[in-house]
Amino acid sequence: MGDVTIRLNRFGIERGRLWQAVVAAFAIALPLVFWIGIERALGDSVQEIDTGETLYLQSYPVTGASLEFTLPGSGWTSPGIHMADQRQNFRHGALTAAVEVDTHVDSLTTLLDRRADQANAGAGSVHNNTRPYTNEASGLSGYRADIVGLDTAGSITVVGEDGGAAAILILVAPGADPSSATVDPDPFIGTFKLEGK
Repeated sequence: MGDVTIRLNRFGIERGRLWQAVVAAFAIALPLVFWIGIERALGDSVQEIDTGETLYLQSYPVTGASLEFTLPGSGWTSPGIHMADQRQNFRHGALTAAVEVDTHVDSLTTLLDRRADQANAGAGSVHNNTRPYTNEASGLSGYRADIVGLDTAGSITVVGEDGGAAAILILVAPGADPSSATVDPDPFIGTFKLEGK
């Protein structure tokens, strides 16, 4: 009991200095409350992407690859606070698109499998039908696979070079046909300009 009394006296609570203890509590709690408020406000923000806006990505944490691209059509949005240097997520109605750039990729097929496994992990979907892919407009080639879930369908496409830079595109939309035009990577990858190694 004596130990507790001594500790309270150090803060001045029993010496008539309660207001100082209250001020100290506010000084500790106020920045925390302010930070949580800012984080919630920014976390819910959505950035609208202008039609034809050129977007840029660069590999991280290892630099050496960059990707320049535009999104097809209009009406795209992105969670503004989550836009990162290496990967960006976009939404157009029910369609979601994720674009990423990587560097020093040993194998495009291995990268495709790894990224597909990550995308499928929380969505309860699988990827299959991996096949070679070439986009005439951008001159990029690599591999494409279908993503199939209970109520979603999509595609994952990896383009670039083994041992060099690579770009990853993941498209997912409600539906049951991974070969539909909605999840066709061509309009996206046709604008890709991949540089680096």
